[in-house]
Order: sequence, then structure tokens, then C-alpha cells
Amino acid sequence: MSSSGPADRLAFSVISFAAVIAMKKFISFVFTLSLFFTHPSFADTKTANTTGQFKQVELASFIQRNYVSKQMADKKQRAMLPPSAVQFNAKLMQAPTPGEFSLVYDALLLWPSDAPLPKIDHSAFLQAKDGRVISVYVSDAAAAQLKALYQSSPVDTHIYAIHIYNYAQGPRLVVIGASAAS
Repeated sequence: MSSSGPADRLAFSVISFAAVIAMKKFISFVFTLSLFFTHPSFADTKTANTTGQFKQVELASFIQRNYVSKQMADKKQRAMLPPSAVQFNAKLMQAPTPGEFSLVYDALLLWPSDAPLPKIDHSAFLQAKDGRVISVYVSDAAAAQLKALYQSSPVDTHIYAIHIYNYAQGPRLVVIGASAAS
């Protein structure tokens, strides 16, 4: 006779679930700390090495690699991803515009963290070198940086962003920092 009954299996499932949640919180905490200590908004950019934490990508190929399947696109579904930090050059097509974006918070809350969520209340359009344009969420701090860079025509920028999900139009990013492209 087996000593493993329904109650034992349930207890094991609860313990396994708790371990997964604890691991997600730990990973999220480490990720948040790495962003805090390496992003130019928080560090002296003349001495800090931000390239180690923000993976350098070429925006056109990044867009190409981060679409969802046709079936997901037809159903307007998104592939939610653990947040990852990227940096790239892009042309800012217009100054950031204010708005309300609840989906971005839903996506970020999938990966619990004790750190406060950034205020994300703007969006913008960025153009890759191949001409493709993507819409991005923009944090309050990055919106101020982008508005200072944008005069009256598109401008080349260096972007620091968090990749949070993929959808029919490609990757969905939250811009958290920006500077003039060098």
C-alpha cells in the first residue's frame, strides 16, 4: 500500500508552488538591483559600465526576432516575458505623448518584486535603421529625457529599455532612459 494520499500530493504541490514563487521573487529582486545600480539615471555615466547589464542589440534584427505566431496575432495574444534590459540606437519619430497604460503594469506584475514600479505614463514611436517603426512605453523619467532631445523633427537617440512582451507588431519595450546617439 502506498502512503502517498491526496493530502500528501496536495501538500507537495503547495510546497512546489511556494518554491517557484520564492524563486521568481528572488530573480526579480536581483534583476531590479542590477538595473538600479547600472542604469545611467542612477549612476555617474562617466564612470559606470552600463553595457554589461543592458544587452546591446540592433533594433531592426531585434524586431525581426520578437514577433508572435500568426495564431497568437490573430487572437490578439501576447507572449509575456521575464523583463530583460536592452540598449540600442533608434530614431525618435515624435516627442513622447501622455497616456494611460494598464497593460504594461499587468505585464510587469507577472514578475513580482519588492521594488516600486516605475511611473509609465507616456508612449513614443522609434524607427529602426531599416525603416520599421515600433511603439514603446516610456517611463516618466525617460519621457523628460526624450522631450529634451526632440526639437521639431526626428532625432537619433540611444535608448535603454526593458523588453516585457512580444505581440503582433514585435517586441514591446519600456524605455527607461535615453541620450543623444553618439
